[in-house]
Amino acid sequence: MTREEETIVAPATPGGTGAVSIVRLSGPDAFRIAGRLTGLSPSDAPPRTLRRCPVRNGSGEIVDTGLAVFFPEPHSFTGEDVVEIHLHGNPVVVETAVRAACGAGAVPAEPGEFSRRAFHRGKMDLTQAEGLCDLIAARTEEAARSALRQMRGGIREAIVPLRERLLSLLTLQEAAIDFAEEDDTPEITCLQLKERVSEIMERLEELLRSYEAGRRFRDGATVVIAGVANVGKSRLLNRLAGEERAIVMETPGTTRDYLHADVAIGGVPVTLIDTAGLRETADPVEREGVRRSRAIVASADLVLFLLDGSRPASTGDRSAYEEIASLPHLVVLNKSDRTAAEEGSGFAGPGKRGALRLSAKTGEGIGNLVEAVAREVAPGEGAIRAQAPLTRARQRLAVERALAALSRAKVAAEEGLPLEFPAADVREAAGALAELLGEVAPDEVLDAIFRAFCVGK
Repeated sequence: MTREEETIVAPATPGGTGAVSIVRLSGPDAFRIAGRLTGLSPSDAPPRTLRRCPVRNGSGEIVDTGLAVFFPEPHSFTGEDVVEIHLHGNPVVVETAVRAACGAGAVPAEPGEFSRRAFHRGKMDLTQAEGLCDLIAARTEEAARSALRQMRGGIREAIVPLRERLLSLLTLQEAAIDFAEEDDTPEITCLQLKERVSEIMERLEELLRSYEAGRRFRDGATVVIAGVANVGKSRLLNRLAGEERAIVMETPGTTRDYLHADVAIGGVPVTLIDTAGLRETADPVEREGVRRSRAIVASADLVLFLLDGSRPASTGDRSAYEEIASLPHLVVLNKSDRTAAEEGSGFAGPGKRGALRLSAKTGEGIGNLVEAVAREVAPGEGAIRAQAPLTRARQRLAVERALAALSRAKVAAEEGLPLEFPAADVREAAGALAELLGEVAPDEVLDAIFRAFCVGK
């Protein structure tokens, strides 16, 4: 018996205690196995209708009272016969039910196996499966909306018409090549070929531009708070996070390692990192903290470089600024609740995105800072409302391969090369879009995608 012929089982809800837990079965024996556990069969209730039932262990002893619902194929999530058994949310009861199902012939599901079976049975394409995974893992409301659009087929809706146009174009080219001597063969001129390819490229380029927005909603951004010691970095982290994450003291060097907090800014999940003061020190522990801080600063999407606006900038401030001057950053003049003594005009590196004044202590100016950060790391209002953006490097690379092939086809048409040359390029572009949707997908690609799912999905 192959893996696809086996019936799989797994909890479909997170572990731990709660009001309700769900055990899911999928496969040819799902109904029979569920009957052993619950005493029910599909004839006892209409499809997709909850029915109250006892739940038994492998010995037939009743261990819980729950609900069962049957989903006959092909009208189920996986396209197979599926049963969901709703139990009270006790891990012991859930484990007992799963063990009883395995004793009746089921096998434990692997991570993402339910979704992978849905993919193989045509219930979703690969981009929809990725959208489902992203929806489960979304950390902000906007990220969830973006993932939902993808799960509902947003990328597919954009790609399928373009691929169909490519295949239609390829059919014309191959007919012109194979039946060049026939009088009734439809012709396609180099100008027509160039125009059609250009139209498709324009749509693909628009989709490719969506990747940065989609990636940000999915992966988030890292914003690092940097500067010399005792300029208020830890207090600013606490203010932005809305809680006391870092110890705040007047003593320089209090933060010896980096601290982080997760927040949502502009709909993007943002990891804020408070770093040790950028300075040279003889203390080995603090020196290691500074080394780590420099590594984190170098990889940040945005740096908030803090200055103490109540005193003139020091040599240490200027030296620390040199380390981040070329990176995307905002110059933040802290301690606006005191008399201003520094304007920040001497801090104007090539990566500077702006400057502002605030008080991490009182909260004055924090709203302006949040807006400034959102402008830099968030895609902008309405960025994902029109379509589902590309969210993964795999998707981006597929679109880039299609564009590269079409670019060659366009050049071939401009130079008047034989149709065999642009036809090969159009065929390659259509193949790249098929890979994007998962119509052609190596097992290692599928393994990498579905491994990221939880076991019950």
